Amino acid sequence: MTRTFAVSLTIPDNEAFTAFETLGRLGIDTSRVLRSDIWIFEGDLDAELAATIGSIETIHNPNKHRLTERQADLPEPGEVWVAPRDEAPATLVAGRALPGVRAILRRTAWRLLDDQGRDVAPAVLDRAVETFLCNPAFQVAIT
Repeated sequence: MTRTFAVSLTIPDNEAFTAFETLGRLGIDTSRVLRSDIWIFEGDLDAELAATIGSIETIHNPNKHRLTERQADLPEPGEVWVAPRDEAPATLVAGRALPGVRAILRRTAWRLLDDQGRDVAPAVLDRAVETFLCNPAFQVAIT
């Protein structure tokens, strides 16, 4: 079984702001950049996994993060996930084993929005990935 969670900031996201500014300097037209950490857990997962993850402050600090379970372990339309090219699944989080978890993968999700709050055109997102969001020397983009 696989369960996927997104962790996003409820406070201003400096990394997303920096990406927004850089994409603008590169001539990539976007009005807003959203970023979240994606955590994918594989194994014999129990019903308490979300609560367990919510209690690990290296993943989720309730004072500044929002934890959402995703419906799928793939990006939604309009979104790209960036992962290390040579990723080996982890089995521990902050030195802690989680019940039933055999593998943990981490991704960074990016979503670019236009001035109407809609996803930018796929060609704009592709250009952002190719020029800035993903370094193909050591990362892969998953769409």
